[in-house]
Amino acid sequence: MRASSFLATVAIASLATGCPLLEPSVGQELASPAPDSLPKPAPLPALAAQAPAPAPPPAPPPAAPAPVPAAPTEATVDTPDLPPDPAAPADLALTEPEAPAVPEEPEEPIEPVKEPPKKPAAEVFELASIAKETWIYAEPRWRSRRIGYLRAGAIVERDEKPKSRANCEGGWYHIKPRGYVCVGTNATLDIHHPVVEAAAVRPSRDGLPYTYVMSRNPAPHLYARLPTDAELRVVEPDLAGHLRKVAQTALDAQFVPPPPPDPTPGALLYGLAAPPLAGVSRGADTLVVGRAKARSGFALLSTFDHEDRRYGLTTELAVLPLDRTRVVRTSPFQGLPLDEVTLPVAFVKSRHAMRYTSAIGGLGGATKLGHREAVPLTGKSMRSGGATYLEARDGSWVREDQVVRIDPMTRPPGWALAGQKWIDVSILKQSLVAYEGTKPVYVTLVSTGADGLGDPKKTHSTIQGVFRIHTKHVSVTMDGDEVGDEFDLRDVPFVQYFNEGYALHAAYWHDDFGTPRSHGCVNLAPRDAAWLFGWTTPEVPATWHAGLSLRGGTVVYTHP
Repeated sequence: MRASSFLATVAIASLATGCPLLEPSVGQELASPAPDSLPKPAPLPALAAQAPAPAPPPAPPPAAPAPVPAAPTEATVDTPDLPPDPAAPADLALTEPEAPAVPEEPEEPIEPVKEPPKKPAAEVFELASIAKETWIYAEPRWRSRRIGYLRAGAIVERDEKPKSRANCEGGWYHIKPRGYVCVGTNATLDIHHPVVEAAAVRPSRDGLPYTYVMSRNPAPHLYARLPTDAELRVVEPDLAGHLRKVAQTALDAQFVPPPPPDPTPGALLYGLAAPPLAGVSRGADTLVVGRAKARSGFALLSTFDHEDRRYGLTTELAVLPLDRTRVVRTSPFQGLPLDEVTLPVAFVKSRHAMRYTSAIGGLGGATKLGHREAVPLTGKSMRSGGATYLEARDGSWVREDQVVRIDPMTRPPGWALAGQKWIDVSILKQSLVAYEGTKPVYVTLVSTGADGLGDPKKTHSTIQGVFRIHTKHVSVTMDGDEVGDEFDLRDVPFVQYFNEGYALHAAYWHDDFGTPRSHGCVNLAPRDAAWLFGWTTPEVPATWHAGLSLRGGTVVYTHP
């Protein structure tokens, strides 16, 4: 289901929507030569200690033989060596007159170079979120406009002192890059708070933000701490039989194993319970904190082993037994950045599509194309054997009825002529093109509403029109309570709302992009959704989990 009352003021603290249709289940150091390896100068003969009596000037001495330089020692690097001192001739003492000893001059003391005093590092002041949503306000007051929120575990820089304490005992602090946060129930100045440390893992913005799992049947329990064997026998009496079935499932070729285990979170050691998020009430002796719905999805901060069983810690700091879930296999599909090529582009829709080479009087050899493979086109076509073929930029040909062809626009809309970013979504082609003015920069396949061009108020169809993105979440929960179609999808990635409950977002529960199947939202493959999230406005700063703005958002144009 879509959210029934998503207000433009975006004043709600969390969003419950249900757009998706759930599928059943460098350099190397130079070596310096050692001191002992350098060539040593030959010793000079000792000079006479006493001077002789005055005498007539002696005849000029015979010319000394030219000094022969010593052979250089082999160097360990390819850099020039310093030239060695020349060796003294063996008859120097016999051919030169004795000379008085020259007194050594005292060495001048070398004063150490004084380095300029280092400036002390500027102290950094921080605050952290301890709630699922710690709201950020444009001004330091509750009635101010909300511009985003932080997720539990996020740490941001702040001013040293609060701007105000109006209706906020802990004080309103200005944070980077903008906005104000009230320190109190949902935020703390203690960056070592138990919740902050337990939820320290930050979501990735490249592909899926977290590791995701979907619940199996029967649905798993959620624990406050790691249960003992005795407690498991009470809560999960079917555990022994269940584990035998899981062992068989792991032999299936389609089985996706969980990622390698992380260390057990410190918050769960020694039988301790994970700290609850702000606003979550949990008794000291609570073991079970809930049970998942039959069709549920969860995002995990970490996975770890305990007594021969794998568990995961969810983003809400609950402990989840992973053998009662299946790990999500990330879709390998991704659209095409239009850096070196441009439209038209075709995506293969048939699983039996072929690429043909041209030949005199017809088509030559054929090679198989991958499902949903992108094929840049020249725009030329031809008829052969009753079928239409499209020419690819590499000179090959593809059958028109085996691909989805996406052409450049012929009549640019007004907002395109103004040069701004905008998104074009075609319901009939199940395609999305991102534009910067009139230049296409990205093209991909999507999944819009399952009911095609139907009435979005009565069916699972995508709304048509021109809208602006106003709210963006790195991840947010979407659920639905329609009888027979209940679902609970936690942390749906890269959600971008453009009208009421309609949004662009990633789907981790299916890999059927190019086919209508959502409840009305525009589903994207995770990598496409991540790219689009970073490209559109309003921007979401790196440490924030959401950003809101009613002005200047990227235009979204949905049409047949």
